[in-house]
Amino acid sequence: MHEYSFVRVAVKRRREGAVLQKDYREVITEQAAAGWRFVQAIPLESHAEPRLDLVFSRKVKK
Repeated sequence: MHEYSFVRVAVKRRREGAVLQKDYREVITEQAAAGWRFVQAIPLESHAEPRLDLVFSRKVKK
């Protein structure tokens, strides 16, 4: 069985384009160090609060 974790990275809109509030690579590295495996990134650009949801999983310890 697996458990899942979702990390939101806010997207700030600027005149030059969209910018992530935090570098997604840093988030993935931090989560990997905590035992999580990166699964997928889900962009929610047209959401009221645009963001990138990063999905992680790991096996549940019994």
